[in-house]
This record gives sequence, structure tokens and C-alpha cells, in this order.
Amino acid sequence: MIQNLFILGATGKVGSTLVRQIFEKDDTDSNIHANPTRIIGLASSQEYVFMPEGISRQQAYDFIERRSGITQKYENLNQLLKIVNNGSGYDGNILVFVDVTAVNKPMAKFHLDVIRKTPYSIVTANKNPIALSDYGTFIELTKKLDRYGYRCSVMAGAEAVAFLRDLKDVNDQPKFIQGCFSGTLGYIASELEKGRKFSEIILEARNKGYTEPDPRDDLNGLDVARKLIVLTRTAGFSVGLKDIRVVPFIPEGYFKDESLEKFLASVKILDSQFEKRFAEAKKRGMTLRYVAQMNIVHDIPSLDVSLKEVPKESQLGSLKGTLNKLVVVSSTYPENSPYSVEAPGAGLEITAQNIRRDLLYLIKEREIRTK
Repeated sequence: MIQNLFILGATGKVGSTLVRQIFEKDDTDSNIHANPTRIIGLASSQEYVFMPEGISRQQAYDFIERRSGITQKYENLNQLLKIVNNGSGYDGNILVFVDVTAVNKPMAKFHLDVIRKTPYSIVTANKNPIALSDYGTFIELTKKLDRYGYRCSVMAGAEAVAFLRDLKDVNDQPKFIQGCFSGTLGYIASELEKGRKFSEIILEARNKGYTEPDPRDDLNGLDVARKLIVLTRTAGFSVGLKDIRVVPFIPEGYFKDESLEKFLASVKILDSQFEKRFAEAKKRGMTLRYVAQMNIVHDIPSLDVSLKEVPKESQLGSLKGTLNKLVVVSSTYPENSPYSVEAPGAGLEITAQNIRRDLLYLIKEREIRTK
């Protein structure tokens, strides 16, 4: 059985890395895979190419490098769904839409339309449709494991989502979830721990591509909050963004509407404040990490995202660089012996590979690679 793919956001960094991996790792080769991959559709924010018989490696590379002459314009996501339906996109083989965009409302509706109205499946690295929609929508999208994969929405596809999903099914609901889920903020905290200036670290991280083009999109903590929602919902709790106390990495006043240049100049004031805060923590054997936490209080989940003091030798305090970590306490995994998983929190190659892993779990009669 062939697994057909239609990749949304194919010209982005993750999307283009995924396309290259699929060809370079021989996913398309039927001589070594009983369930080979076939890319039948690619889309950017405005253009697409759709070939039910399959898009060749060169055609795919031309598209992701924006030099293709066979693209067509589209106006909305629903149009892409109609194009697939009208073009024999489902020929008895599997068809999966892969969402590597960062789109919210239009994409949430698209995900629902695919699950409700078609036989197709979805694998998503985009956390917005499952974090910013209501809990009922989350359940509707994610309840069928062979139709919806979302492991890459947190920790670039490490075992966070899969583990919490399994805990729910074996009736071992978590009592406590804690973690560092931002490689960007983890890197900043690690460098601050060395005594470096915050303003210099921000410029360096931005130049290295560790942050969003505007670092405030990382520093506001909302991306971490969305990841905590995904994990808490996966564990079986009905929560939303309104249920989380989010304290940004830096004071609220720095998120006012001003130019990026003014912002980067203004944060120099924070250099001495961070230096003092980390030095005082060090005296107590502590350090600071940007921590997402879910704690059950009287059977109700309490959620918090903030810069916290943690023991320097603890699981979170010992994290270095861009590494992420999840710590879970449940009946089977008590506080003195919690479950934990540590993994890179970002990385194009890692994310692309874990999207490909998620795709494997959607194959109903999957056979292992033979060569």
C-alpha cells in the first residue's frame, strides 16, 4: 500500500527539509518499502502543485526552491481539499495531509473538514489547531490514532505526546507534569547562567536563527503555554489558554508596539537585573529555567508557565543549551522516580524525521523496511 502525501507549508524550513528527507532517505522506493511514500501535492501559502500520479524529486525540489513553472494559485484551504477530491487523490491507498504551517483558525477548520468529511488523515507539527481550539475539537481531531498524528507539536516529536496518550489509556492519569519546552528560552537561560549579558545573548540567538525573527514571539511565553495545553489535554484534562498563568520571560512592558530595533536597544536595561537574579539563585544552589507546569489541586489541573528557580542539579536545572525535558509524576511513576524524557526541542532534521515517524503510525498494515 502506498502512502500519498499532500504537504502544506512545503516551502518553509521544516517543509522543505521534510521533502528532501523523503527523497534522500528512499521513502519513495518500493523496492525497499512495502509501504512507500508518494508525494502527490505541495502547497505554499499561495501556490500549489497537485499530481495524483506522484511528484518527481526534481519537480518537488523546484517547488520548494520556488522555481517551479507548474504551480497554480489557490485562494483557500477548502479549495485544496476540493482539488484533491476531484483529482482522484484517494485511489484506495492512504492519503495524508501534512501540516507544517503555523496557521491557526483557517487550518483548524481544515483539519476538522478532513477528519469529518473525508477518508484522509493528518499529521501535524502545527500545534495551533489542537491548542487554540476548544477541548471538544481537540478530542474530535485526535481520538483516532490511525488518522491524526501530532507528536511533533511538542518537543520536535520526542515521546512527550505518545507517553501521555498511553498513560491515559492505561488509566494512570498524571498528577504532575513539568518541563522545559522551548529550546530558544533554554539556550538563553543557559547562557545567562554563565554570567553573560542578556542583550548580547538575544542578539546572538537571533543571528543564529534560534529565535523567531522578532524574539518577543519567544519571550512572551505563549508558544510554551500552547505546548502545555497540548500535553495537558492529551493527559485527559479539559483546559485552554485562559486556564494558564503565563508570566513572560521578560516584563510585560517590553511587549509594547515598537520597532524591533528599539526593543533590542531597550533590553540592555535588563542585563544587570538578570545578572543579579542568577547570581542570587546560584548562592542557594539554584538556577533559573523557563518552566511549564501542570499540578493537580483538588482534582483540578493548575497550569503555570514562568521563569522559576530550580535546583541546579535537578532534571530541569541541569539542562544545557536548547535541550527540552518532560517530567511526569503518576501513580506508577512516583515523585522520587518520575518518568522523564530529554531531547532536542528543535531542529529541522529532527522535526522532519519525527514527522516521518508519525506518518508510519498511520499505515494500518505497516511492514518493516526490508533492506
